[in-house]
Amino acid sequence: MSIINYIEKFRKLNRELFTTPSHGQGGFIIPDSGKYLGNKVFECDYSETDGFDNLSNPTGIIRDLMSYAADVYDSKATFFLTNGSTSGIIAAMLSVLRKNDKVLIARNCHRSVYNGLVLTGAIPIWIMPQYNKEWAIFESVNFEYMEEILSKNKDIKAIIVTNPTYEGVMSDIYRISHICKKYNVILIVDEAHGALWNFHKALGTPALMQGADIVIQSLHKTAGALNPSALLHVGKESFIDTKIIQDSLNLLNTTSPSYPLLLNIESTIRYLDSEKGKFYIYDLVKNINRFIRSIKSIPNLQVYYGNNDITKILLKVTNLTGYELSNILFEKYGIEDEMANEQSLLLLTGVGTTKKKLKRLEKALFELCSDNIKIVKDTDNLYHYSPVEPRVRYTPSLVWNAAYKEIEIKYALSKIAMEVILDYPPGVPILLPGEIIKKEHIEYLQFKNKLKIKVLA
Repeated sequence: MSIINYIEKFRKLNRELFTTPSHGQGGFIIPDSGKYLGNKVFECDYSETDGFDNLSNPTGIIRDLMSYAADVYDSKATFFLTNGSTSGIIAAMLSVLRKNDKVLIARNCHRSVYNGLVLTGAIPIWIMPQYNKEWAIFESVNFEYMEEILSKNKDIKAIIVTNPTYEGVMSDIYRISHICKKYNVILIVDEAHGALWNFHKALGTPALMQGADIVIQSLHKTAGALNPSALLHVGKESFIDTKIIQDSLNLLNTTSPSYPLLLNIESTIRYLDSEKGKFYIYDLVKNINRFIRSIKSIPNLQVYYGNNDITKILLKVTNLTGYELSNILFEKYGIEDEMANEQSLLLLTGVGTTKKKLKRLEKALFELCSDNIKIVKDTDNLYHYSPVEPRVRYTPSLVWNAAYKEIEIKYALSKIAMEVILDYPPGVPILLPGEIIKKEHIEYLQFKNKLKIKVLA
């Protein structure tokens, strides 16, 4: 039985509930909330009501739905996340890492991995993925270099890889998973941006199918669900006890499950797995491919092709920085991008990307690029930042809540950072607490007009 059917059946019982939530399933709705959210959200909002299941110890309808999802994704277990992929990544880390365990992490990870390092007390060993200066993005992780690190650090317990990257770039998860098995290492894959992969082969191969132990996906990023809906999957061949995953999630989650979000997760999975949903995704992929083929003929415009998920459209225009291109699209054409950097621009697509939206973008790019010869890139105010190998002096957990002071950036060389420095999006760390500040960090932060930085006192 689905949550929708269960709620409809429950409402027919005509019970009087003196329980939370206090709006009483829409008995009273704050006017503006009703105006913008609608009444149905409140009618579906239950809590610890008799007959409803508990997200922290599923024994009924939630358990059945997670079992259904496990069948869809071919996992040993699938967990519903109502606190985003962030909670899934931290729960995965809590499940497999203990204090002072070593974990190998690709540096293009999301900030949530840092949060997991604080909570687990694990020791990070960072690996820098290849960096493409022409596009100012990280590319794939070198699996051969990864194996070299594992061969020299045989006490590494887990590896964390982001695949696809924010820009859609893919690493060879199949080979990485085989390396992990060779060295008895757990593979955690942040697949937040690959939530459609299970439903269309042309987009990418899900990490679960390539041997990963734990995979986290964000249903809200490309699959059409509400923020912050996500899933955590455990691989069928993984030896990880699913009970420890549930226990770890219980450390992070609220004890009050959001039935509107759970309903939304269920309905998203059911739609994606239906014939209608799969055809819709097929049509989406066809429209994106048609769009990319069309804009390839635009002069002065380049499209990134680098083993990437096509739902992430990365562009660059001759004589324009990504920031300048972003401003023109926004100010002149009313088009907002997902992210811009000094070289390129990212346009994120998903189930809500209609043919009409793509046509509007296509028209804007044709018009913009035909006028582009009049535009000269402002290179005087452009800083080309290349990621530098982090030098860890203290683990994040050791310096969490340690005393700090603020100093001028120009005096920060060789000091120990005490704050997270990153550009968001995509949320990839530039500098983390416990790391030594290098001259490249100072130059970049001066460019960003950051006058002070927190350092260890």
